[in-house]
Amino acid sequence: MRFTGLLFFVLWLPSAQAQADWHGDIKFLTDYVYRGYSKSRGHPVVQGHLDYQDNSGWFAGLSLSQVRFDDQLNMDRAEIEIKPYLGWSLPLSSDWRTELSVSGYIYDNKIFNHEANYAEFYASLHYQNWLSVRASIAPNAYQRQVDVANYELNVRHDLLDNVQFSAGLGYNQAGALLGQDYFYWNAGASWFMTSYLAIDLRYVDVALSSRQETELHHDEFYPRQQNNKYLFSVTLGF
Repeated sequence: MRFTGLLFFVLWLPSAQAQADWHGDIKFLTDYVYRGYSKSRGHPVVQGHLDYQDNSGWFAGLSLSQVRFDDQLNMDRAEIEIKPYLGWSLPLSSDWRTELSVSGYIYDNKIFNHEANYAEFYASLHYQNWLSVRASIAPNAYQRQVDVANYELNVRHDLLDNVQFSAGLGYNQAGALLGQDYFYWNAGASWFMTSYLAIDLRYVDVALSSRQETELHHDEFYPRQQNNKYLFSVTLGF
């Protein structure tokens, strides 16, 4: 399987585990919406996430998710997404922090009749705990021989001690992959019921015009767009 080396490297952790900080969660979502389109055909999914952070600034982790693209006629379709990642966080001042990271997207089978494993590289800038901007590039995204760039702006604000409002605006420069570049956005609130349990209600929308089914072939990449929709999720942390 491609990216085996990346997966091994991400799962390698420094020996000084006394300085490690571990986090993990299991999440139930009503839909796996990713940059304006669904990776689950609008169906609920379960996701798992394990994260390691070192005091020196290095972090690594692994996420697992169910996926279900609109290629259900293909017997060798992917149903699991594995996302290892590795990064480094560097404080610039008491208010500003930057991050550099890389993620792998590994699938247990094909997506729209193609092998689809690929990597994405990120650069982020954070101000305090309420503002983040991020740019990323995915060379050979989904192994479709195209490069996809993405830009995001996210804000957060505590409404109460255990309720937080957050919103995001993104621009996906995916014309070579999806036929058009487009904006997508979201806004919602998270309620941290306990130290280990949180629920989130979120509105998502995307400025992406529909493609006609008559234009498509069985091996084209045409994920289902998700616009003007509410999403609900429950997260159990540990």
